[in-house]
Amino acid sequence: MVTCMVTRLTIEQSLKHMKQQGFPMSQSTFSRMKRTLKKNELKRLHHIAAIGLEPQHLKRLETLENLERLMWENYHKEKAHYRKVWILNQIKELQPYISTYYETTKAVMMTKPDGTRQDNTSISEDIVPAVE
Repeated sequence: MVTCMVTRLTIEQSLKHMKQQGFPMSQSTFSRMKRTLKKNELKRLHHIAAIGLEPQHLKRLETLENLERLMWENYHKEKAHYRKVWILNQIKELQPYISTYYETTKAVMMTKPDGTRQDNTSISEDIVPAVE
């Protein structure tokens, strides 16, 4: 159902897709289910954040750290000076991303399950800068 919405399939295409996936249904059932999903978008978002945010966040941080490690390995192997400078520039450009992930991790770790911080202020009071 979500695939149909995300890929913006027409109702006819959506019904065909659902049937191919083993979920045949009438147009009225499809429309009712779609309305229910749209009505509960915020609840679904909170659920996804509750169960999937930390693992994905850690995976991205580990990926960035691994990229940095590999860049340093390539830097030390490289003989051409202009390519070493290019690799250093790439490492430099990676740093704001890694810093942002660490700052976000710190903010998340200070957050209690009810959305308040350890010092009882709201997490929304922290503004994490966006990396361009």
